Amino acid sequence: MTRGVGELAIHLKRLFLLALLLASAGLLASCSDSAREEPLVVLEVDRWYPYNVEFPDPQEDFILQTIRKRLNIDLRFNFSTGRSQDWRTKLASRVASGDLPDMIYFFNMMDYRTARTQGYLIPLNEALKSGDLPEHLDYITSDMLRTISDDRGEYYGIPNRTGPAVEGLFIRRDWLNALSLDAPRTVQEFAEVAEAFAKEDPDGNGKDDTYGFTAGGCMSCQDFWELLSAFTGNTSPDEYLLDGQLKGGWTSSEYREYLLFMNGLMQSGALDPDLATNDSNTKREKIVQGQVGIFHYTGYPSELIQEMKAYNPQADIAYLPPLVGPAGTGSHWPTIHVPTTVGITEKAGKSPEKVRKIIELMNWYYSDEGRELILYGKKGVNHVRQEGRKRLLEGKQNEYLEVYSLIGERSLFLDDEEVMRAMFPDERQFEVVRSMIQNGGKRGSVYSMGYAMERAELIDDLKLFREQMAARFIYGNAPLDDKGWSDYADKHDHAYNGYTVRKAMLSDLRKGGYLSTHKE
Repeated sequence: MTRGVGELAIHLKRLFLLALLLASAGLLASCSDSAREEPLVVLEVDRWYPYNVEFPDPQEDFILQTIRKRLNIDLRFNFSTGRSQDWRTKLASRVASGDLPDMIYFFNMMDYRTARTQGYLIPLNEALKSGDLPEHLDYITSDMLRTISDDRGEYYGIPNRTGPAVEGLFIRRDWLNALSLDAPRTVQEFAEVAEAFAKEDPDGNGKDDTYGFTAGGCMSCQDFWELLSAFTGNTSPDEYLLDGQLKGGWTSSEYREYLLFMNGLMQSGALDPDLATNDSNTKREKIVQGQVGIFHYTGYPSELIQEMKAYNPQADIAYLPPLVGPAGTGSHWPTIHVPTTVGITEKAGKSPEKVRKIIELMNWYYSDEGRELILYGKKGVNHVRQEGRKRLLEGKQNEYLEVYSLIGERSLFLDDEEVMRAMFPDERQFEVVRSMIQNGGKRGSVYSMGYAMERAELIDDLKLFREQMAARFIYGNAPLDDKGWSDYADKHDHAYNGYTVRKAMLSDLRKGGYLSTHKE
């Protein structure tokens, strides 16, 4: 009996030691697991941005480090600057070679629709369902998803929220003063001032080295929106709806009248002769170096003004409200139902973890933390707090914040006055930006409003033809008389599918009930 008890005691002791060893081994394994970090999920984003931007060193990049820490994502940007068409060419080469990024930021919805038809984006109907969305993506409505869907109802992107845009024209105030001119208020006055800037030596250097107006290459993009809308009623030559009636179009008499006006400016010497071949960077250089008197700018040009004054301390610019033309007062920017979209490629689609991480990343962008970082950056580096309010610091250190944003331009959040005050603490800047917002968004095309779908398989070649012909008309390399316009319209409609595109558009408008029963 005694021996049995002793053996039991030894057995229990052995069990205790074994349990202790197992517990220790478990604890060590736990410590080892906690010390061993999970590998970061690498996500490559391909995007375009107008200007060259310097990113901070990765170790000093506060946004990147936060994304790594919070989301376990190593976010890598491959971005192009300059002419947006150059970015499209580079992206097409990547697609053709199979060298896909994981995500693409589509700043232009036509680019998204082209990609959608080319088959390298994955549908997100299962991963992103209306009514069952992550907390911060719940702004996405079924209408937004319908807008970016194909004929089968499949959507291939994460649509970003809408909001105000900051776009507008600016003019050299010191040049106006030097020539005793008033800022133009009509398109005719614009022509007169632009010609004077080109011919009357506004900078007083005795050289014939100035122009009235320049652009960054694209003949139907932001640079021309205001002038175009004063003639057509819309910032794009695309058709738009007014009281149930279809207006405008690339072969309309209103668009022709605009092209005649622009050709007159070119013939008078008022326009930069390189406006069709410039890119955004060369356009900026010309503005800074005092070669141009009137130009379009996205946002308030604080950094641009600093660069101009460094080149010429007397340089001074003023905001130019929309001009009045045959169609009434123009507009700075169009109304858009879905402004930008992030597409997920087949490369990322092969990994459910990557798809999940991309949606998690986009959700984080719209969270309080993500939104604050994109808007304001790091305290003491990008912003300071004064009198209980954030104030962005001026300088190039903030330029990369916009590039990091995959949820659209930071100006989309200017519907919040607190954000607007932080970004534009100077009262003069604040009032200019408020005016820029108030003077935009008059109307949108049938495509930007989601009433009709741009079918890339029909419109790609047509879009290039339109762009090329706009340049030829403005430069005077194609006639704008009745015969010349008739030949253009015939080629537009028949050789380049314009008639088929319009037929498909009308079908969409009828299905949606957008057209009046009286007249199309």
